[in-house]
Amino acid sequence: MIRRDALRLIPLSGAGMAGLTALATAQDMCAGKCQGMMNPPGEPLAIRYTKKVREMLRWIRLTQADNLLESSYAIARTVKNGGTCWCSWDMGHNTKFDMFPGRHGNPGIFTMGYNVELSKNGDLFLASIWGGPHEDLVKKDIFVIGGPTPWGSDAKLADLIVRDSAKVRLRPYSDIWIETNITTIGAIMEVPGSPAPIGPVSGIIGMVTFWMMQADACRILARDGIALQVEGDEPTLPDTAEWVDLNSPLMDDYFDAVMNQIEMIGSEIGGIREIARMAVDSVLSGGKVYCYSKYRNSLSVEGQTRRGGLALTRGLHRFDGSEKDIGKLESYGEEFRGSKNDLVIMGLFQPDDPIDLECLDLFRKLKMKVVSMGPMTREITVTGERTVPRETDVHVGRMCDTYGRFAIPGFNRKVCPTSGALLNQIFWATCMEITEEIIRRTGNVPGIFFSAAIKGGTEHMNRVREIAKERGY
Repeated sequence: MIRRDALRLIPLSGAGMAGLTALATAQDMCAGKCQGMMNPPGEPLAIRYTKKVREMLRWIRLTQADNLLESSYAIARTVKNGGTCWCSWDMGHNTKFDMFPGRHGNPGIFTMGYNVELSKNGDLFLASIWGGPHEDLVKKDIFVIGGPTPWGSDAKLADLIVRDSAKVRLRPYSDIWIETNITTIGAIMEVPGSPAPIGPVSGIIGMVTFWMMQADACRILARDGIALQVEGDEPTLPDTAEWVDLNSPLMDDYFDAVMNQIEMIGSEIGGIREIARMAVDSVLSGGKVYCYSKYRNSLSVEGQTRRGGLALTRGLHRFDGSEKDIGKLESYGEEFRGSKNDLVIMGLFQPDDPIDLECLDLFRKLKMKVVSMGPMTREITVTGERTVPRETDVHVGRMCDTYGRFAIPGFNRKVCPTSGALLNQIFWATCMEITEEIIRRTGNVPGIFFSAAIKGGTEHMNRVREIAKERGY
């Protein structure tokens, strides 16, 4: 534990890194005093957002590559030694957006969460958001890979936090620290007339770094003769598969793939604008905009009272947080009915999931407008069978695929999908366009949430909710 003791003595003040200007209070942002976050004019807000995201990811790749690769070795070493790799890594509005039963491309390295009763010496914990007890990490000699999250005092602008549940820190307990420059505000795009910025980034940053580390952990394990069973229904890889080079790092390949695919969102801006028009039509006619995903922890929770998110969206899912089949669609605190004035945005991880198709049929029966986001192909092929993208009014997501990216020798399926990261970015690009569409058509700025953990955040959230109840947005 010498490294951890040493870390406690290192000043962690770097609030000025990467040009971020520290704010004394959230009210300063409300008054328009935030510097360095103004948006350049010209391009759509959606495109400017994805450009800023890519800039943040490039900084992480440039400055944190060594830490990420060292983390991959630590993960592989833990697996080889028979330890458990626990995970509580920020992937958006929760830690499981991209991890759920049967996830295509998941090599099964990580156990989600952290169980104090089951953890043991030699385990590893990938963590950016966790409430403790932190002493268990030291007591059991758990190897910790840490990083900041908006809901935690390791992030920039930690002085804004007022909620005790968000004042926790993981950096003093970390053996490896992966800096991302994320702030406790969590969103990056200023909207004139809105006290809160829009466009959260912890989800995309978390997912990209998560899969980058896993890519090389899988490569290292395979190089050392260890093969893993990969989740999903992809056919077993043939001997003629395009196998990766086990002596060449993979995280850069994963990074480049995601960066290229995010840039390609601009090629589908027409579909994004059409979805935005349909969403605004719904709210202006008294309808609702639902964000559906099969599992609660994916798009459903991402679209529900998210910091930097719109007050007009609401989550909808078939499976609850415990992944128990509840037998019906469930929203948050209200009974789901659905009507012809409503729009549902379906977040997909594969084009032909039977549960997604079943829900699509229900949405159509209720005469709802239905759009979809996510992969429309398997192995870059559009299947000849029934798929959600074929049957929705608009689909965006032609740049990503259902399966993982890398064929690792000895692994039965490809690992490390990009579909979760792209679903996140398509959704938030769409929220940017919805914002601009509302302003164009009404002259009003839609309600955007602050974090409830920072000064003035809860009051602002309650105020925005009441406004949204009255006008729909």
